[in-house]
Amino acid sequence: MSTENVRALIIEDDSSLGEAIQEALKREGINAYWTSRPEEGISLFSSNKVEFVIVDCLLPQMTGVDFVMKLRQMNPESKFKIILMSGIYTDKTFIQESVKKTQALSFLKKPFELEQILSLVKTDEKKEELPARKILYQIFSKEKVTNREKKKMLESIDEVSGFDLPFIYSLLAETKSSGYLNIYSHDGSVSGLAFANGSIVGVDVEDRQTYLGELLIQSGYVTPEDIQKALKNKTNKRLGQALIQSNLMSPHALDLMMTEQMNIRLSKTIVDRQVKLNFATSDVELISPSIDSDLLLNYLHDWIASKISVSWLKSLYMMWAGHVIIPTVSFRYDHPALRMSLVESLDGLAGKIKDSTTLSQLLEIKDYNQAALYKALHFLLTKGLIVFSTKAGFSNEVEQLNYLQKISAEIQGKNAFEILEYVGIGSLGAGNAEQLLVDFLPNLGTEPTNKESELYKLWTGLHAQFRQAAVSSRDGTSRNKFKKETEKNDAEAKIRATKLVEEARHELQLNQYQKAMDKITIAQKLSPQFFQSNIYMAWAKLGQMETRKNFNRLKDIEIDLMQVPPDERYDALYPFVMGLYYRAKGDIINAKKSFDKALALDSSFIVARRELGKLEAQLKAKKQDIFNMDLGQVVAGFFKKR
Repeated sequence: MSTENVRALIIEDDSSLGEAIQEALKREGINAYWTSRPEEGISLFSSNKVEFVIVDCLLPQMTGVDFVMKLRQMNPESKFKIILMSGIYTDKTFIQESVKKTQALSFLKKPFELEQILSLVKTDEKKEELPARKILYQIFSKEKVTNREKKKMLESIDEVSGFDLPFIYSLLAETKSSGYLNIYSHDGSVSGLAFANGSIVGVDVEDRQTYLGELLIQSGYVTPEDIQKALKNKTNKRLGQALIQSNLMSPHALDLMMTEQMNIRLSKTIVDRQVKLNFATSDVELISPSIDSDLLLNYLHDWIASKISVSWLKSLYMMWAGHVIIPTVSFRYDHPALRMSLVESLDGLAGKIKDSTTLSQLLEIKDYNQAALYKALHFLLTKGLIVFSTKAGFSNEVEQLNYLQKISAEIQGKNAFEILEYVGIGSLGAGNAEQLLVDFLPNLGTEPTNKESELYKLWTGLHAQFRQAAVSSRDGTSRNKFKKETEKNDAEAKIRATKLVEEARHELQLNQYQKAMDKITIAQKLSPQFFQSNIYMAWAKLGQMETRKNFNRLKDIEIDLMQVPPDERYDALYPFVMGLYYRAKGDIINAKKSFDKALALDSSFIVARRELGKLEAQLKAKKQDIFNMDLGQVVAGFFKKR
């Protein structure tokens, strides 16, 4: 980065440190201004186009945080960057809160090396005038990406979709980053994550629901009675510590559950809306419990499987559907990622990737569940095991024609904004939409040579449609109208989906499985991320399986259960449905344990009590059968060929 026109303002009442920072910056060609007084700092900021404000947190007349907030209030349009420093206020809570409030680039604890400030100013290059999606996912077509490139990419984005966050978390872990990531939602809520050398050591979200009691009961570490006993003890200690003090639970069990609690809170950040990001580098202590790279691999799999919608993934990968999938040097058959449920549900996927294939070819495999396929590929791309070739590679014109026909059918009847939404660029401004479209159009394949062919007509027609959509998107009034209509339609769809799921729940309790399934299917189309919809769908399918003995559906049910988010697994419904699943597999022991957990969480859950009663009767009958057999039959049964 050229530092010739960079301007930095230093507010530091220690003259020796202030002058040292100023001189160090000037030697690098940076225009640096130093003052010890906040009022003069405001004046210097106003008279110079300052890009970096390096401020001590303890100043003579106001705190450094208050100074920054005053600057932001006086200059709302200015996008200056903040570097905080302090030798007194260095506890974790203060650092997190000050970074969250000021959206600082970094927090430096005194004493520090001057090179740390120089590094922050010199490497914080101008953000590319590109949409975040293009900056972030360009990595998906690069076989080798260094940690420096990953860090540079993270610095280049400030607003993303909440569905991008698993990839962001993965990059911060891979680059061994230390500091605080703040996530700002448009509704004003702020979530914060603390990273220590790539491990997640703290998660602070607006939702304060702990789930700890439910987690402990489901995991079998304590009973509801244990929790009640611990809570009766007059103490100011939190639930976990109260249980340990009462000798009702081990400290190790608490650490495991606290980690799982972090997982649930992290999953709540992964939402289908735009969020602003700010990562401030800082020294963070590696404490326990924490989420290291091994554990993060499992959580990434769960978040991608359960939180990210298929429609969002379809729009993301639309531009790469015809590109060959290439294994990277990290790809190996014994890699833990290839043993995850999403990947293993797609028979032979690893071999097909090794033999060169495209997404469009994989989508033609009838045995592959499309939701699982999109999510499995996104997981492997997030972990850097695969990338896409740089150019679309249709093997023949028939394949290209089939691909274009699918696109044509799916955008039929859509308006300009819906067409851009379909290819994942509808939320962007007109200029960005046209810019991204230039990158997208080559993915329709090369121009057909036969100008009389159906392929040529379809190819030229789609080019024209997409270009016209980008031009139409320049109309800001129409864009805002479309956005409001979409929000209104989404709200109405969610209300209707809520009603349908409530009706389906009632029908499930009455064993009317087909009726329930029909309503849940409609509800999922109306609102794909509807709360607990995948659990209800699994319940309906398991009920049908029991009455119709259609055991081929078990794989589909497993994929439904994979897509249940972590925060939906800790009430009575999830262990109840897991009990039905285990029973369908013939695992009576785990089925009983699951029904017991459901009733431990909700003793009034009548359907769970009914199913447990049926199961216990079944177990009792089996025991009686064994006792009624003669000894020869019993021994023969043990050695029977299976």
